[in-house]
Amino acid sequence: MMLVLAAVVAALASPSPSPSPTPLPIGSVTVVSGSAQSLHRAPQAASVLDLRSLRTTTAPTLDQALRALPGFDRNRSNAAFTNYGQLRLSFAGAGADRGALLVDGVPAQDGFGGQVDWNAFPTEAIARAEVLRGPGSALYGSGAIGGVLSLTTLAPSNRVEGVLDASAGGVDRSAASFGSTGPIGPLASSIYVGTRRLAYGVIPPGQTTAVDQTAIGTADVAQVRLRRSTARTTLDVSALESDDAQQDGRPNDGFSRALRQAAATYVAGTRATLALTAFGRDTTVVNLADMPTAPGKLLYTQHVPSSDAGLRARWDVPVRSGAYALVAERRLVTGRSDQLTPANAVQSDVSGTQMLDGVALQRTWDGRFGAIAGARYDAVRTQALGERHEAALSPRVALRYDASPAIAVRAAFGTGLRAPFLNELVRSFRVGQVLERNNPALVPERSRSAQLGFDVASAATRFAFDYTATRVRDAIGFATIAPNVQQRANFGRTATDAYTAEYQRGGACRRVRAFATAQHDRVVVGSPAQIGKRLAYVPDSAASLDAERTVGSVTGALELSYSGPTFSDDLEKQPLGTAFLIGGRLTLHGADGTALSLAVDNLADKVYLTSVDRLGPPASVTLRLTVPVGARPRATPAAGCG
Repeated sequence: MMLVLAAVVAALASPSPSPSPTPLPIGSVTVVSGSAQSLHRAPQAASVLDLRSLRTTTAPTLDQALRALPGFDRNRSNAAFTNYGQLRLSFAGAGADRGALLVDGVPAQDGFGGQVDWNAFPTEAIARAEVLRGPGSALYGSGAIGGVLSLTTLAPSNRVEGVLDASAGGVDRSAASFGSTGPIGPLASSIYVGTRRLAYGVIPPGQTTAVDQTAIGTADVAQVRLRRSTARTTLDVSALESDDAQQDGRPNDGFSRALRQAAATYVAGTRATLALTAFGRDTTVVNLADMPTAPGKLLYTQHVPSSDAGLRARWDVPVRSGAYALVAERRLVTGRSDQLTPANAVQSDVSGTQMLDGVALQRTWDGRFGAIAGARYDAVRTQALGERHEAALSPRVALRYDASPAIAVRAAFGTGLRAPFLNELVRSFRVGQVLERNNPALVPERSRSAQLGFDVASAATRFAFDYTATRVRDAIGFATIAPNVQQRANFGRTATDAYTAEYQRGGACRRVRAFATAQHDRVVVGSPAQIGKRLAYVPDSAASLDAERTVGSVTGALELSYSGPTFSDDLEKQPLGTAFLIGGRLTLHGADGTALSLAVDNLADKVYLTSVDRLGPPASVTLRLTVPVGARPRATPAAGCG
């Protein structure tokens, strides 16, 4: 592995008569306002990972690849073996569940519990990732307190082409996928199918027992998108099926998840447009837990089936110097959780229903002085151990001023809310020896956020800096109420101050991307034991550096990633490992678009945000082959870099 890394560094550093840098493709971003606008001139801080960045990462999973997005707080023990409930979102240090995730415009977090099944969205199936840092509830509703992550899958096309991707190596790691586009009668299509497997030991040496075995994680995904377009209308329909499972290294300890989703988006108009999006999703999670004091002996089996359906309408009307947008949406979530003993006796059986309605109005202004002003009214009706109604108004104002064509300054302010998930209201569960109790008396979190920043861009470089302050009241978290017993509670107020710097240098033959962020997060109002303590699963700092250089038909890449001190509890008694990850890649490009890559991941063999009872993935070397199929391939990254 050291030889591979040395070769990568040499490829990055070696001189070559490559052409002068081409203009940086800053491009546009849609997540800030819902409509395309220049990333450099957006009134609120945002970042993007394009198709090239996603295709060349050494990360084995999407959430690992997203560590290159500034402000994305990655919350997972490792690549595969993580308690499903820990897969949550946080942006700019705001805290778990204080961020929203959209995939092709559809809410993608589990409506019952708020988790994210990253295995349902493989990196190879994603074409673009955008993140909005700061207040987002004024447009996106409940949950968008700290920001929004918007993912776009491969778009349907009439161009007949495909990509076959296969990799193997690492720690018993293998993956294969195929993505293609082309016409199906009058329809444009995109199809993706993929499978992956990962296996290694995850039990820490001090906790091993005679029943321990290799942990195994598997995931299978299939997605189809079809599009019918005319001069004035577009209809896009999709179907997604995802099955993943993990056996955590001991008998009767693991889980499986099955997801089925259908969605459709209809857009009409040329100047003024109306967009209608509808989706339906069914999810079933089965969780097996063994006894903490008797590893391998079944403690209970949980079944958590849930359904999630929604309808969203957006009307955009351009006016002089800007546009108006009106958004209305409804989302219905139902879920159930039953827990059975080894003898199939019912220990608990709870269920609930939640209806979320929202209406938003937004006005944007373009020009040297740009702005976004809007507000959203959300109403939440919940039936779970009783009936309750909550409502909130969330405004946002974001301003941008072009001091020169290359320099833009911006400021934003907004409020937000995060309604409790049904899972938090009704479901109790156990993690190891700790009992996590529900709380039907939870009320929605409310927040206020402020942001200041600037953006400097030239022909080939971009540098941006922003400061984001987030204050949350009635913060929901796990409060320790007895030894080995925690209960969800509105435990007070939290405060986070996040500072983020981002640098990009682009070109056909050389690219550099780096960011650094510092996040001062703490509880400011709560029990005496909690005041001043950090928020769970939020690192105090993070940084990333991705550098890529192409010489002739060879591309070398170096990836560095740092995650600072983190805790998995509210009393700072369960520290998570500080990590400095080193990865690298050498890719040989063929004239027909074929690429053969040798990648190293986690070369320092350090744990990345491991939980208290799991080990992170060890260092690995993976061989990956990418073969284009169909139409003549477009220019490869090596073209013109001799």
